[in-house]
Amino acid sequence: MGTQLVEIPLGETIIRALDEWRTKQKPSLSRPEAVRLLLEERLRDERREQQTAPSLGAMRHPTADKLGALYALERVSGFGPVKFREMHDAGVDPGEAIKRPELLPFGGRTGDKLRAAIRALSPADIAAERSRAEEQLKRAENCSATILVHGDAEYPERVYTSNNPVPVLYVRGDPAIWAAGGSVAVVGSRKTRDPYAGSVRKFAMTAARKSLVVVSGFAVGADSIGHVAARDVDGSTVCVMPCGLDKVFPPENRSLWEELLAYPGAAFVSEFGFGQRASSLHLRKRNKLIVAFAQGVLVAQSASDGGAMNAYRFGREQKKPVATFKPDGSKDTTGNALIEEDSRTGGCAFELTAGQSLYETWIDGLSSWT
Repeated sequence: MGTQLVEIPLGETIIRALDEWRTKQKPSLSRPEAVRLLLEERLRDERREQQTAPSLGAMRHPTADKLGALYALERVSGFGPVKFREMHDAGVDPGEAIKRPELLPFGGRTGDKLRAAIRALSPADIAAERSRAEEQLKRAENCSATILVHGDAEYPERVYTSNNPVPVLYVRGDPAIWAAGGSVAVVGSRKTRDPYAGSVRKFAMTAARKSLVVVSGFAVGADSIGHVAARDVDGSTVCVMPCGLDKVFPPENRSLWEELLAYPGAAFVSEFGFGQRASSLHLRKRNKLIVAFAQGVLVAQSASDGGAMNAYRFGREQKKPVATFKPDGSKDTTGNALIEEDSRTGGCAFELTAGQSLYETWIDGLSSWT
């Protein structure tokens, strides 16, 4: 095949700059030779940039229009995670849902109320949410973060099929971490003590060695023990945060935050946008998302009124097995006693001297739990 010549008209400014450059070369170059050399140099520069640029393959973002429409629908009272999933399952685009609420598959009075509320959204409301979407997308780029929505291949399947399929997830780290296999939540008191601290570390290491992702909430105590144990055996861990992923919470975990951001087997996830701070409501929602990610839950140590018991209650709600360790009669293990007595979540309480094989038996049973 012969070479095809393409004529490209050049403006006077470009020609003057080209002539100035080529006359400085030794030996001097003709215009065609100068153009060829400049093009070759540009191609080499582009190849070098491609080879040295950081990999952004894991980064995924919706368009500003789609994300803004999701934010606008979140304004509507009663339009919760399950409604977002029903909308997606019906093939209705969020932007179309705002323009034509009649497309939504919701029946009865609830559906009528939701459609009326969507029609009541003002142009200013919708414009404000699109602006917020643009700002969140910029902040995600700055953090090398991913934003996942329903329909994305990396959106976690267990979360989507749970009763908490939040419509937007923010991720720092590789979302492929949770696609490989099973997962287990490891939670407990911020003041988890020995022998419970040692036992939960052994459990988390066992789970990670069996290629389960250890999911927890990055709090001090049992949560941190679980994350670190997974990392120490080169396993995978997901840190579910109660705030935006540009904030460290709790602040005393900053060094662990930096370590896990640099660890390829860890991912940070939140349903809260960049800039949002932790709150009591966010902490509760964080616990629900932890359970949605997991096939089962281990509550290492908790008083009956402790925050970790929210994970136990969400486990019951989502019909997932919940295990614990034997209570020792103290107030800070009264939650363990409740879990041990609850047949609905399996009534499993490991002895503090339990061996790895008992943990493996329970872990192996997660896939068959109904």
